[in-house]
Amino acid sequence: MTITRTDTRRKRSRAANVALMGAAAFALAACEDDAVETSVFPDLESCVSAAEQQGSWYTQAECESAFAEATAAHDEQAPRYDSQALCEEEHNGDCIVEERAGGGSVFLPLMTGYLIGNMMAQNRGIAAQPLVNTKSGSFATPAGTVINTNRGAGNLRSTSFRSAPSTKTAAPMTRATVRSTGGFGGTAAGRTFGG
Repeated sequence: MTITRTDTRRKRSRAANVALMGAAAFALAACEDDAVETSVFPDLESCVSAAEQQGSWYTQAECESAFAEATAAHDEQAPRYDSQALCEEEHNGDCIVEERAGGGSVFLPLMTGYLIGNMMAQNRGIAAQPLVNTKSGSFATPAGTVINTNRGAGNLRSTSFRSAPSTKTAAPMTRATVRSTGGFGGTAAGRTFGG
């Protein structure tokens, strides 16, 4: 049997296609492996109540430590605005004033919930992130992960639990900043959670 140059090219092309399909399947599996079991709560009491039910993957103590972690992250990373009106526009009126050291005030949204994730597969225990309202009526973490509700359970990628940069001493967002970025949570895709 004589192999022509064309036959050799076909074999190489088939081998390359098989290799590419294998790489694509691996990439899809990696996405599935990155899914983190997540629960979302409007407050600590809701988490504790759910933890008392048989079969939950978190305990009351984990609810409390996750709430403390989310509260600390909110204090450090929540979006800050130069005017109360702008903050209220971006977060449906749920804003508070914060006095800055050295004078001046900034405005930040209230924490309206938190999410906890089961990061045991990554040997990281429980992870948490705060949630704030967005003007679209959804909820978002400081890093921009947007979900449709502050109650329920589902799966999110582990990157949903990444920390945002600190805003504690950063210049507050102005109307021009908000306009150029599309607003807080404006470009992230929403996710639905089931109860």
